[in-house]
Amino acid sequence: MVRYHNCRLIDGTGCPAVEEAVLLTEGSKILFAGPREKAPPAGKEQSVDVGGRTILPGLFNCHVHLALRFPFTPYFVDEYKTPGYRAMVMYRRAIEALYCGVTTLRCTGEADYADTAVRNAINAGMVMGPRILTAGPVLLAHGGHGAGQWGSVECSGPYEFMRETRRAINNGVDLIKICTTGGMVGEYEGANTVQMTEEETRAVTGVATQYGKMVAGHIGNDEAIRTAVRCGVLSIEHGYLMGEETAHMMAEAGAYLVPTLAVSAACDYLEKHNNPRYHIEKIRAVGEKHRQSAAHAVKAGVKIAVGTDLLPSDPLDGTNATVREAELLTDAGLSNMQAICAATSVSAALCGVDAETGTLEAGKEADLIAVDGRPDETIQDLRRLEMVVKGGALALSRLPGDTRPRFSPLPFGKTPEGASFINW
Repeated sequence: MVRYHNCRLIDGTGCPAVEEAVLLTEGSKILFAGPREKAPPAGKEQSVDVGGRTILPGLFNCHVHLALRFPFTPYFVDEYKTPGYRAMVMYRRAIEALYCGVTTLRCTGEADYADTAVRNAINAGMVMGPRILTAGPVLLAHGGHGAGQWGSVECSGPYEFMRETRRAINNGVDLIKICTTGGMVGEYEGANTVQMTEEETRAVTGVATQYGKMVAGHIGNDEAIRTAVRCGVLSIEHGYLMGEETAHMMAEAGAYLVPTLAVSAACDYLEKHNNPRYHIEKIRAVGEKHRQSAAHAVKAGVKIAVGTDLLPSDPLDGTNATVREAELLTDAGLSNMQAICAATSVSAALCGVDAETGTLEAGKEADLIAVDGRPDETIQDLRRLEMVVKGGALALSRLPGDTRPRFSPLPFGKTPEGASFINW
């Protein structure tokens, strides 16, 4: 049992911060989170002095490609050579995300079902890592956004989309990802191009609904967003070119927007990674329109979640991409507390794990971070990460006097069924 004291508490629900708080955990669960005067009396539990820092829920990143590599390679070239090596790269990047305070990731398109392999290894206790939700391969129209990328599945017609949706679900994915419009990476496409028909989109959502799976759609423009929402796509990714009327439609339908503003703020980063000039120019041209689209969504009351379309730990404007996304959401009109909720409770609801995590409440998983500052007042204080705990296990601590052992990526002492570890 661990007692965190001398801290502020932001619980992720949107309620004001508790200035003098206590958080009590046992194993992987939260026993108490709230005002010091209401906390159970101190006993023999381990005591951690947080030194006046702010504790808040672990962050989410809901639009991640852990096998991302720049610049993109065309013609189905597998940059990682084998699925096994790809999974190792993805696991390393998942751990890097955890050390940035991201305790839950939602993968939105990976090859070889390597995302499910990494997720399954973490869930089985083979290795330690963040919570991961997976989509497997991206489904797209022949010649559509992502065509030619390793792991993309190109379809034509409703029956092909239905077949591939069923195949992905049979391989254990948590959600389905489709691309209904063009984007920035293709030389001969744009966010304003529609690439999937309404019948094809309904084919995917029909199958996904039968299995209780959400569909996330890479969607860039008004027409395609409205069509997708009518078809049951409730996770809109990017929304580069979205007007006020479409934003109100999304809000009425209860849809989520994962705007990935970090992407259109990453031109310098993409240049350093030798991305094609046309790619960078298209992103630069859409930047202000993208921010305005997110502002329409904020004003209309659309549920906003945090995702980056960059690696969660990628350096961006003096911090990592995940924190930078939260900062950019405040530029689009969210308050600091709303941006924190976007990165925690709202993202948890989008991922369907809000009963388990996303807020700091008794009975939920002890996924939490501590920052040196008051991010509800100054969102940039999220950059000052001091501690990361996932499922009650300490991943990182810079707290003075905190001598607790950190977990290692290989959790010796926790042997999953069917595995045997050498007792050194």
